[in-house]
Amino acid sequence: MRKQVTFQIVFALLAGWVISAQSFAAPAADEPIIYTIKFPAPATHIAEVEVSIPAYKRPAVELMMPIWSPGFYRVEDYASRVQNLTAHTADGKPLTVTQPQKNRWRVETNGAARVIIAYKLLCNGRSVTTNWVSEDLLVLNGAAAFITLAEQAQRPHEIRLELASKWKRAASGLAVAPDGKPNHFRAQDYDTLVDSPIVAGDLSVREFTVAGSNHQLVDAGAYQKWDGQRGAQDLEKIVAETQRYWGKLPFNRYVFLNVFRQGGGGLEHGNSTLLTSSPNMTTPTLRWLSFVSHEYFHAFNVKRLRPVELSTFDYERPPNTSSLWVSEGLTTYGADLVVARAGLCNTQEFLSLLSSNITSLQNSPGRLKQTLNQASLDVWTSGTSGVGRDPNNLVSYYVKGPVVGFLLDAKIQRATNGRKSLDDVMRRAYKRYGGARGFTPEQFRQIAENVAGIDLKAAFRTWLDSTEELDYTEALDWFGLRFAESATPAKAWQLAVRPDASALQKSRLQKWLGQPAEGKAD
Repeated sequence: MRKQVTFQIVFALLAGWVISAQSFAAPAADEPIIYTIKFPAPATHIAEVEVSIPAYKRPAVELMMPIWSPGFYRVEDYASRVQNLTAHTADGKPLTVTQPQKNRWRVETNGAARVIIAYKLLCNGRSVTTNWVSEDLLVLNGAAAFITLAEQAQRPHEIRLELASKWKRAASGLAVAPDGKPNHFRAQDYDTLVDSPIVAGDLSVREFTVAGSNHQLVDAGAYQKWDGQRGAQDLEKIVAETQRYWGKLPFNRYVFLNVFRQGGGGLEHGNSTLLTSSPNMTTPTLRWLSFVSHEYFHAFNVKRLRPVELSTFDYERPPNTSSLWVSEGLTTYGADLVVARAGLCNTQEFLSLLSSNITSLQNSPGRLKQTLNQASLDVWTSGTSGVGRDPNNLVSYYVKGPVVGFLLDAKIQRATNGRKSLDDVMRRAYKRYGGARGFTPEQFRQIAENVAGIDLKAAFRTWLDSTEELDYTEALDWFGLRFAESATPAKAWQLAVRPDASALQKSRLQKWLGQPAEGKAD
C-alpha cells in the first residue's frame, strides 16, 4: 500500500513537470514572428515597428539585434538607431523591459503567450547595411532593422509593410507571405530575413530569364537618367556567362535592387543584391558592369561556397577567417573574367581592370608590411570592411586577392598545359564544400593542387603568408603580356599584349578571356 501511494505521488509530480515543461517549450516551427512596419512621416526618416513574438508563457524573453551584417566585415551599432522600445501583451497591458547590454532587451512576459514589441527606427543611413526612409524611397536591411528572439530558433519571420503615400510598391528577394497580400513577405528563418533587403518607392522593374531562373532588375531612387533597358540586357549577358562558369543556378528567382542615390557600394545576398549607383549614370559603364558582376558572382562564392568560419552566423560574435582573399579577391578576379567572356569589354579593357589592382598593390607600401592572410584576419579592427585600408601599413584583400588569383590561374594553366584553370578549382570547391559545410584554407589549397597536379605549398606560402614581392614573370609569359614602360608609378603596372606575342600565347589569351585577343565581341 505504501509503494502504491508513493508511485501515485511520483506520477502526479512527473505529470505536473511535463505540463510545466510544455508551457515553457520553444515555439513551434510554424509559429512566426510578425513585423508590422509603418511610415507615417517618412520625411523624418523614422519607421515605426511593431513585432508580435511568441513567448509561450515563459516568464521572460530575451531579444537581440545583430552587431554586424554577413558580407560586410565591420562591427556596427545598429541598436543605437532603436528608439522608445516598449512591450505589452496582446490585450494592451504594459510589460517591463530592461536592457542588459547594448544590443539586447529582456521582456518580463507575465505569462503571456505572445508579447508585442514596439519601437521607432531611425533610418537615415546611406550604406548598403543601414536603413533609409524618405518621402520617395525606402531601403531596409535586416540586421539593422529587425529585433528578434536571442535564441534564434528556426522559425518563420513575416514582414507587413504599410507603404508611405508616394511609394508605389516594394521589392525584395523574400517570398510572398502566405496571405498573398501586396507588400507582405515571409522568410523561412532569421538568417533569410537578414539576408534579404527590401526597397520601396516608385520602382522600375525589368525581368529576364536565364536557365529557367527569373531575374529582375529593380531600379529605385533617382534613376531618371538611366537606360534601364540597356542595363537589363547587359545583366542578362552577365548572368548567362556566370551560369556557364558555375553550372546550375541555385535559385529560381534573383533580384538586383539597384538604388540610385549618393553613396556607394554593394552587398551580396542569397538571391538578391543591394547596389548603390550614381544618379548621373546614363548607361552601364565598365566599372558598373564589373561591380554588378562581382555581387552576382558572390551568389556562388561567399553565399554558398564560403570559409568554414562563415558556415553559420552568430550575429553577436564577428567571425575571424584568413580566407577573405578567396571570398572577395577571387570573386573580383572571376567576375571581371565574366564581363570579358560575356563580350561586354575587349581585351585591353579587361587588362585595365586587372592592372588597376596590380597598380594599387605595387604602389602601396603596406604590401611589404602585412600578409594577405593577416589582411583578412585583421579586417574587424580596420573599421572599413577591407576597403580603403591604410595603404602605407596595410594591404587589402580586395586588391592583392585578385592579383594572386591571376598568378594562381596562370600557374594552373601552365602546369596542365592549358587543360585546367582556376575556373576548375572554383567549380570543384563549390561542388565539394558549397552550402553549410564550408572549407578550410588547407582544403582550398588541396583542391587547387589536385586540379593543377603539382605541389602549391610554397606558392601559397609566398602569396598568403609572406610580404615578399610578387613575381609576375610566369603569368606574363604564359599569356604573352607585358607591363607598359613608364616612369610614372601610376602607369608602370599597366598590362598590355606584347607586340611580339606568339600565336600560342595569343591563343591562350583568347581562351582565357573567351574572345578574340583584340577587338570587342559583337
